[in-house]
Amino acid sequence: MKKLLSIFIITTTTIFLLGCEKNYTVEYWNSHKEERNSYLEKCANGDINRDSQNCENARISLSEDPTTDFFQNLHDTLKEKLKDRK
Repeated sequence: MKKLLSIFIITTTTIFLLGCEKNYTVEYWNSHKEERNSYLEKCANGDINRDSQNCENARISLSEDPTTDFFQNLHDTLKEKLKDRK
């Protein structure tokens, strides 16, 4: 019985420790953009729980990043419109 209890405790502890993930701040993701983008891909395809704090912070970081595709597309569109006016 003691052996079974020991195995249960070790297994439970291992699962708990593997399930714990360090939460990174938005500032962390802002300064680690390549890692952020890779992490967001994992969030999007379900490898990581997309409702996790890290996924949320990475999404916030992406939304604040002026170099994201959205801002680049907006910049290009505005540039084209200004060019057409001349």
